[in-house]
Amino acid sequence: MRSISKTMLRTCAGLAVAAGLVAGGAGVASAATTSPTTAQSNHHPACNPWARERWNLNGNNKVNAVYQGSTYTYSVTFKQAGSCLGGTLTDTYYAGTATGPIWGTVNKNSVTFSFAYPSGSVQGTRTFTGTINRWGAVSGTWSETGSEQGSGTWTLAKHAAHACPWWWGPRAACQVFPHH
Repeated sequence: MRSISKTMLRTCAGLAVAAGLVAGGAGVASAATTSPTTAQSNHHPACNPWARERWNLNGNNKVNAVYQGSTYTYSVTFKQAGSCLGGTLTDTYYAGTATGPIWGTVNKNSVTFSFAYPSGSVQGTRTFTGTINRWGAVSGTWSETGSEQGSGTWTLAKHAAHACPWWWGPRAACQVFPHH
């Protein structure tokens, strides 16, 4: 029996990745200009930029967070690559406005992302954990690590998009890359 050379294995692996990009909807042109590492400024350690996902959160959105009976709306821009979720969040309620990176994951119908407030803030790091329902509506709960110990519920104003074209079915998993 003959052994397979390392060069042959690398070539086959490279062809498999290229085939996955084409099958996943990212053609050769976009594969050359899109890098999954651009999806996160601070990436979550459990994310995989090459994972195939059901949902695509890329783009501008609004987080509607409920705290002690009042709703607060934050601007957010998601940049998703595979299961890695990055982007920025802006809190205009914070003194002087707080804008910074978010990091988290999208895994099947679950989403988690965090935002760190400036050092010394009563909020600390705010983490949003939720689910995406079969129609793409995203909702869940949030909590903070700071001395305020705030918590509540949240929703996204815009629904998540299917990661695959509609004809592949709602349970299909495709590669997701951020928009430029």
